Amino acid sequence: MLKIRNLQVQLENFHIKINELKIENGDYLIIVGPTGAGKTVFLETIAGFHIPVAGEIILNGKNITNLPPHKRGVAMVYQDYMLFPNMSVEENIAYPLKIRGKEWKNEVKELAEQLEIKNLLQRYPKTLSGGEMQRVAIARAVITKPSLLLLDEPFSALDPNMRDSARKLIGKFLENMKIDTVHVTHDFSDAWILGNKLAVMKDGKIVRFGNVEDVFSNPQDDFVANFLGATNILSGKVKGKEEELTVVNVNEKNIYTVDSAPEGKEVLLSIRPENIIVSKNRIEGSQRNSILLNIEEIYREGHLIWLTLKNDKGLSLKVMLTPNAIEALKLEEGDRVYASFKASATKIVRVI
Repeated sequence: MLKIRNLQVQLENFHIKINELKIENGDYLIIVGPTGAGKTVFLETIAGFHIPVAGEIILNGKNITNLPPHKRGVAMVYQDYMLFPNMSVEENIAYPLKIRGKEWKNEVKELAEQLEIKNLLQRYPKTLSGGEMQRVAIARAVITKPSLLLLDEPFSALDPNMRDSARKLIGKFLENMKIDTVHVTHDFSDAWILGNKLAVMKDGKIVRFGNVEDVFSNPQDDFVANFLGATNILSGKVKGKEEELTVVNVNEKNIYTVDSAPEGKEVLLSIRPENIIVSKNRIEGSQRNSILLNIEEIYREGHLIWLTLKNDKGLSLKVMLTPNAIEALKLEEGDRVYASFKASATKIVRVI
């Protein structure tokens, strides 16, 4: 369990101020935010590389605010992995235990097997791929069994195909290790695939924190909505296949997607607001999904108009339109409209 209270960090002209942050045992926290928001500095402060001018960092009930890095029970992996080039993979992984004078051979062997790098132990970093270096760095970080693991853009150097497989392997590994994790990223897919908690940072502050799906579906802030691209998140159960499309039951409505998931599984669907067409009459076309909903709210944000659509079964969608579209359709609150969107615009972002 990690608790942050009234934390303030001053680095020249940059100031971090985190009033409160708490992650429970078993949490995987993803932190996102624009470049310069202070994400890496925040991780480095938790790790002990920056001493705050005020506030507390509590890890599993222990105040670690002023402890040196090696006494915190915290490990950190940077995006460039920072492996020792003159050491073999085995020596890199073993290093934290060797300098403590502890037995390391069995620990290295076990981690290498779990991370599928057992065949690389006698190789050197310059001969490894990005994904292999990443797994070596994570093995080295967790060999001391830290209470908290900090990951700074761990997948950014990997190509898309390798990134997907790395997420699955690392996610399963950390879940089995039962290590609480704080993970900084620019890739929102990391949040959906790995995280259960999400924090959004701006100018050294956390402006939104909560469960991943809650933050995406209810940003509560214009900056957060714009940064995340405020998407619709729907929860449903997979019914099966129909014409090569996956059918998901959401609040008693069938929604079709080109993505696949096993029948009977609970899933989260994502539908971008700009991909939804609104009409007073049902339209014929390539939109496989068409749902009759009521306009509950119409509100303006800058040059765009947002509609909140709902039905009596609890299904809710947010739609983005231009003022000209609103005027042309003569839309008003209380109107019944069809919300139509393609199966290809409906993404399964998590299988529960």
